[in-house]
Amino acid sequence: MKRAQTARNTATALVAVVLVSAACSGGDAGAPDASPAQTIAVERPASSAELTIVRPVNGERIDGDTALLEVDLKGGTVVEQTSTELQPDEGHLHVMLDGQLVSMTSGTSQELGDLPPGAHLLQVEFVANDHAPFDPRVLAASTFEVKS
Repeated sequence: MKRAQTARNTATALVAVVLVSAACSGGDAGAPDASPAQTIAVERPASSAELTIVRPVNGERIDGDTALLEVDLKGGTVVEQTSTELQPDEGHLHVMLDGQLVSMTSGTSQELGDLPPGAHLLQVEFVANDHAPFDPRVLAASTFEVKS
């Protein structure tokens, strides 16, 4: 009986680690959602933080192949450390360009370089210290165009 409980606890912990790792992998945006049998309900903290992309401005046309990303975070603090002790007002930023994770940062500005010409979707998410999203998610998005 004790071995069975230990095995269940180990399996539960392993599944939790896999889910957290998958949340930060960037993954395939076109991948199908997990089935109910594969999903474990994990209660996520809520955050009252508000995130805004200041630059690039939505719809902006940029000369060259570099854009400066600047975000404004109100009601939250960006921290460097990763932790399983979650606080609703602490986390870091995941920056995604055209559906691909390009950085996990503790800063509110950074250069986005080597941008190909054309339209781009920029998304920034304030996530908890464990790299997983808050519930509800704290997301901002902007589209911009790089001139050829």
